Amino acid sequence: MNDRTEFNKKCEEILNFIDIYGVIRCCQLDKFFLGSKKNIEYLLKNKRLYKSSDGVYISTSVEMCPDKAMVAALGVLSDIMDKVKTHSKAEAPAQISFLTCNGEYYEILYVAYGMESMTIAAYELHQKTEAYTDTIKRIVIVEDKSQMDKLRILGAVRFALIETDGRLSYYKI
Repeated sequence: MNDRTEFNKKCEEILNFIDIYGVIRCCQLDKFFLGSKKNIEYLLKNKRLYKSSDGVYISTSVEMCPDKAMVAALGVLSDIMDKVKTHSKAEAPAQISFLTCNGEYYEILYVAYGMESMTIAAYELHQKTEAYTDTIKRIVIVEDKSQMDKLRILGAVRFALIETDGRLSYYKI
């Protein structure tokens, strides 16, 4: 392959990724696509990608509306991307599912403050219908430390506390 073909291929991968997940923080995009600064600049220049007015987010649509849960889940995924073999948007109540390089299956879920009981009920219902549930490991994103004591979700191995600025702190269960 020549350089132009590789460049275009990377551009299409970036566009496909953002189409799947919607809106992503600009600072996370390079973690998913190392060395892609020129590709992103090209896509922005040609109006295939758009930045939010504050420069924090990037999307394939000029009318972007960041999904707080998905953006946080992408933050977790970007933090561990070097261990991820493949990933995809997940079935609710999870946001993202992924397979690690050593074959472990994970889900990333977001639990908004006050939604602990609803999330637990959703997972209990999900458990009854899914035979493989006990093999899934889960990373649970919370908005407040007090939520950690309330959440008992099968397979949960780690909590991620999201700060107002989008930073994440991790806690083992």
